[in-house]
Amino acid sequence: MRLPRPASALARFALLFPLIAPAAAAEWKKHVVTEAGRNMTAVAADFTGDGLVDVIASLPGRVVLFVAPDWREVVLHRHANPNATCIHSECWDIDGDGHVDWIGSEARGGPFWLENPGDGTGAWAARTIDSDIRGIHCLLKADIDGNGRFEVIINNFEPEGVLADSIAWFRVPENPRRAGHWDRFVFADGDARGGSHYFGFGDIDGDGRGDIAAAAKGAPFEDGNWFAYWTNPGPGAVEGPWPKTVVAEDQTAATNILVGDINGDGIADLLASRGHGEGVLWFEGPDWKPHEIDPEMRSPHSLVLADLNGNGHLDAATCGYESKVVAVYWNDGAGNFTKQVLDEDQESYDLRAVDMNGNGRLDLLNAGRASANVAWYENPGP
Repeated sequence: MRLPRPASALARFALLFPLIAPAAAAEWKKHVVTEAGRNMTAVAADFTGDGLVDVIASLPGRVVLFVAPDWREVVLHRHANPNATCIHSECWDIDGDGHVDWIGSEARGGPFWLENPGDGTGAWAARTIDSDIRGIHCLLKADIDGNGRFEVIINNFEPEGVLADSIAWFRVPENPRRAGHWDRFVFADGDARGGSHYFGFGDIDGDGRGDIAAAAKGAPFEDGNWFAYWTNPGPGAVEGPWPKTVVAEDQTAATNILVGDINGDGIADLLASRGHGEGVLWFEGPDWKPHEIDPEMRSPHSLVLADLNGNGHLDAATCGYESKVVAVYWNDGAGNFTKQVLDEDQESYDLRAVDMNGNGRLDLLNAGRASANVAWYENPGP
């Protein structure tokens, strides 16, 4: 009888500590972009065309570009209300002129976009997208109809108005500079009630088309507290509502949901958070079995799903505006996560994975809400 070979020291270590990721021991350096005031959303791109990544954030009464590398402040837009802020935003070249534009919305107002003139000035013209939406909470860019160009998904947070309890996607018109509105397609027609929050986009059912997931927080609405997705029916069905699948109910204060293969089995899963309550978790497709990642994280209102250490597995990150903790959750490839705390004195309403310094690694850009700052955390790599 042949006895098994004794395990090596490294193998014995792996058995004892199976979830310690190599990158987890490295410290992420915090860089402050601005401390100019309360803000809900920040995005990053090369807005000036100099090859450096800049930041646009929404501050009270204004939308501001912070130009790298010294974060010089350029005011792009001023709201009529000096206290108004945008609660979410996106950026891409909307009009096809080679300059990255910005899109956002006042929390209680309609969506609009700012046209980047490409000349380095702050005179970015504001243009309307839709005048019927009120109470927006999320905007997400995605190629919804498979035409190779970005569209934008926008919700109507309030249970009133023309688009009450609904979510729509919008196609950029042929001449967005002159158009009075974008083409609107309502896919969640009155069935997104309960304070719908943030979206995820991806091929959930494996048919090659991108589906749209959403979460609803509930209070102060009388219902909500769910995670769900709407199945993209494909070409020819853009005018009508999409079929809805409820992933989970009784999820108190649900806010965020993102699509990705978390356990490496080739089937789409969903990463989620209860951003007005407690907990980060994931749902295993196709039956949506829940797995708690961090049930005690308070108010994880921002969420990221990305391969942060380059090992081919999707990791997670969040920041709790109540707990003030910024954390990365390292995925071992099978859906088991190890938590690494990056900061314990930082709020957030919006967290993005973006390569801020051009070294090929995804960093974390954080819009600081009541921390009254925008900061980014430098990924040290594996």
